[in-house]
Amino acid sequence: MAFVYSSFNDHLATLPAEPARHGAALRAAVEQAVRRPSNADLSAFLFLPDQADHPDHEDAAQVFAQAVEQMFGPKPWIGDEIPLLFVGYHAMNRLSGRRTAQGLLLSDQAIYVQDDFTVLSSAPPPAEGHALPARADDAGAFVALLLARYKAWKDWSALAERPEAALTSRLDVLLTSVVRTVLDYHAQHQSQRQAPERSWTLGGLIADHGAVDTLLDPANPKLAKKLGKVIDKFQIPNAEALQFALVDFPLFGGPYGLALTAQALHSKDLMEAPVHIALARLDARSLRLSEKGDQLLNNVEATLTLPAHADAALKGHFIALLQQEILRLQAMR
Repeated sequence: MAFVYSSFNDHLATLPAEPARHGAALRAAVEQAVRRPSNADLSAFLFLPDQADHPDHEDAAQVFAQAVEQMFGPKPWIGDEIPLLFVGYHAMNRLSGRRTAQGLLLSDQAIYVQDDFTVLSSAPPPAEGHALPARADDAGAFVALLLARYKAWKDWSALAERPEAALTSRLDVLLTSVVRTVLDYHAQHQSQRQAPERSWTLGGLIADHGAVDTLLDPANPKLAKKLGKVIDKFQIPNAEALQFALVDFPLFGGPYGLALTAQALHSKDLMEAPVHIALARLDARSLRLSEKGDQLLNNVEATLTLPAHADAALKGHFIALLQQEILRLQAMR
């Protein structure tokens, strides 16, 4: 059954007592932060729950509800969350007439980002959820990273009739302030929660992202030729058992990307020599995506390359799988 959001109070009524108890207070705190006079120039893109007095849109309550249904409903980060603010707009699919929420949706526990819209698709992929940081001091860095990864600034800038740099700067200030407001509330009431840990599987990740030709599984006999090229170009020793590889095969230069074996993490960039890091040297918790999304940052400070064509969602989930498997392999030694 599809997730349906009717009103803020109706939504609170569906939540367990503990999250619902914080709903009214969080809504009031966020509304106060959003309605500051300094945010008036962004009002056309700011939508609060059940807003009946929006200065630009008579259907603001509906815009917010649809954003919650489309961005939160299909793939919630924790589940029992309180939607608090939608920052964005609706894009119209001229073929289907469907309106699609584009932008960022803030709940009390996460921010959901949707920047994928095309008139050729009946529906975009699920929005990506990002858990809020644990400390209010980290709000600025958290928001800056999400805005740096956002892909649809050209359309948003045209709609706002202002340069991208000016738009992103204003949204950075606004969202940092609002996220800090939510985190300050959590610090006072111990109301921030953690998403349940997910057990990642190679097959599940390949299926979720349709990545059979990008995220290579050695158990798939159809990939033997590609895997052979990866082993050759990455100079992986025959004695090392290949676990999986995230790679691209351009027309020239051979495969490049990342490969994990039971002993090491191997990486190769186009036209460059491969890099090898023994798992004993790696701190799995340090692995994270670079700001540009083209490298895997790490505690060894080695240059580890990610395929340029892989989307951010696949890369994020791949890193989670990589961390999980490195910890498992390290525990076996």
